[in-house]
Amino acid sequence: MKIFKSLFAVAALTVSFMASASLVNLQHLDHLYEERTLENGDKLGLIHIYSEYPDYEWVKDPLEGVSALDDIARAIVVYSDAYQQTKEKAHFEKMSSLINSILFLHSDNGYFNNFIYPDNTVNTTYKTSLANANWWTWRAIWALSYTYEQVLADNKELAEKMHSVLFKSIDTTYEGFNFEQTVTKQNGFDVPEWLPSNGADQASVLLLGLTKAYQIAPSEKIAELMKSLADGIMLMQVKNVESPIYGAMLSWKNIWHAYGNSQSYALLEAGMVLEDRDMVKAAFEELDHFYPYLIEQGHLNWFSAEQKGKEIKFLEKDQFAQIAYGFRPMIFASLRAFEISRDSRYIDQAVKLAMWFFKDNAASIQMYSLETGRGFDGLNSATEYNRNSGAESTIEALLSLAAIEKSPQAKKLLQEKLKAVKVKAE
Repeated sequence: MKIFKSLFAVAALTVSFMASASLVNLQHLDHLYEERTLENGDKLGLIHIYSEYPDYEWVKDPLEGVSALDDIARAIVVYSDAYQQTKEKAHFEKMSSLINSILFLHSDNGYFNNFIYPDNTVNTTYKTSLANANWWTWRAIWALSYTYEQVLADNKELAEKMHSVLFKSIDTTYEGFNFEQTVTKQNGFDVPEWLPSNGADQASVLLLGLTKAYQIAPSEKIAELMKSLADGIMLMQVKNVESPIYGAMLSWKNIWHAYGNSQSYALLEAGMVLEDRDMVKAAFEELDHFYPYLIEQGHLNWFSAEQKGKEIKFLEKDQFAQIAYGFRPMIFASLRAFEISRDSRYIDQAVKLAMWFFKDNAASIQMYSLETGRGFDGLNSATEYNRNSGAESTIEALLSLAAIEKSPQAKKLLQEKLKAVKVKAE
């Protein structure tokens, strides 16, 4: 058997993979983290967006800023999970400072801005930073609801602020939501016009946040929102059993893309909380049919399709680029499916997907560095990868591996597979 190689303290050191070792290395995420103190004494945690090869120093964007709620929210979940596992105070402190940044980005209109400028002011004007019903607001709701009870146990003052902002944002979302379930057609596919930006991708992130919020404070209002979002997501599922993409939850109109494809995971979570069998069954359709198709294809980045009668054909289809954000949602969904069904096929599927980070990809390239904790920014082709390591790629890799390690069955299987794989330090 080949020996699994990992270079930690000394570049030339060869060690055997230890069963107790964690693959979750926060070194690079800690490097991207920065804490700043405002004039009023509040501490803000920032996650720098870009980090480029070869020195991996911070890189700013003059139009956006130095840090985005999109990344801050996901980093909160990473540090929350790390604190839950280790009880290290430093993880809780970083999580709390990052939560402060989300509260800082909360707008008076109830939504959230996305970017923070280098001078610690909020970017309120750039198109992807406007305080409106969009990705960053849904991520804020998800992160606040995900960590609320954990923070409540250790910092009641911060938890009270989180609770106030969280439920104000949900109220705003409810008031601005289109409950008229009108449907249009796009290349033969039903498009639910009531979903945020007509997309199941955004709806899935919001549904995840609402599911957690419902567990904090159940209400008919939240349940109504959850069911409406789930109805739209399920409407965008391919139902033709003869199609190779049977079970796929389209992302936006007639397009499916790997990134943000959290529809099945969100339906599993919401369906179990609301005890809705239709939600759960729809998710399993994608897990049982479309996920295996993607794996057989060596994964896809995106495709557009057309439906005429029962016939479905691809209009465009691209295998690359492939990014960590395209794999984490499927890993989450597969692991949740195992928890629900106790069917080991979903453990196998989750680990197969996670092995993409460890050379089981079209280019046989390692997409996550064990030594540094860097998640690389993408597989560009069957021969090349992007060596930059920005916040999203690193965070999504860490979320993937942390989820695997929460499952004893998945962790054991991944360890077994890694014993036969040679990896290198980057």
